[in-house]
Amino acid sequence: MKETHTPQVPAARRQLLPRLRLKRAQKPAAPRPTKNIIAVLREWHSRAGLVGFAFLIWLACTGVLLTRSNELGLDTARVDWPWLMRMYGLHAEPPQAGFRAGEHWVASTNDYTLLDGRPLATQIAAPLGVVAGGTPQMPIVYVAGPASVVLLSPSGERIDELTPPILPIGTVRRIGTLKRDPHVIAVQDLDAYQSADEGNSWTPVAPGDVDWAQSTALSEAEQQQTLPYAKPRIIVEQLLIDLHSGRLFGPVGAWLITIIGFVAVALAISGIWMWWRIRKNRRRLTAR
Repeated sequence: MKETHTPQVPAARRQLLPRLRLKRAQKPAAPRPTKNIIAVLREWHSRAGLVGFAFLIWLACTGVLLTRSNELGLDTARVDWPWLMRMYGLHAEPPQAGFRAGEHWVASTNDYTLLDGRPLATQIAAPLGVVAGGTPQMPIVYVAGPASVVLLSPSGERIDELTPPILPIGTVRRIGTLKRDPHVIAVQDLDAYQSADEGNSWTPVAPGDVDWAQSTALSEAEQQQTLPYAKPRIIVEQLLIDLHSGRLFGPVGAWLITIIGFVAVALAISGIWMWWRIRKNRRRLTAR
């Protein structure tokens, strides 16, 4: 068998080995390459772009919808989502007062006109009073608004609407019935007129001869009947405006949109500057 022979290291060399290892260990590391300003800007530009992307899409979408709100019907459409009403701090507020005529009463909310607690098919803007007329065979409820008098059945179905020139006045200020004959209705602007044939013909009457409809307080039970129709609603166009400006979320939202606007300006400026620097460097390399 052959014997393995291990080479012997001279003693002097053995003494130098630890020193060489120590020098190698103490050798300074190579300096890291420094990033130039374009690289730093490009990195932060991409980060800021990702953060602001969603907000810019949000602003763009709400802006487009606002410019087309009339065509899309968003200026009249309303929403009554409970969570949205809580954000606006709105809650249902039933009307406290209305008008009475015999067994009937009329109240108004923001979106409905209610006859005996039931909503009418068509809202009557700002009711001024209600009176009961007609005949026992065909009872009629007259509801006056600023520009017309609406004739309703006791169940709330619309029979007719009296407007000028059928009405002898241009604006209705109040409505009532004659004291001597409650089946004769009367209306007044500056002058008062009466009609005994359901508004087909009118003659002057002294205002003192008329019992004019007066606003009266609603009972608690009647207010509870109106409560389902007193829920607040927001016009979609207004909601889009508040989303676009950030005001839906209070002062924090408005400031957030402001900051996003500054970020967008900064991204545009830094993007143009980086493009100019890169283009300039490429021209310099081409010239060489």
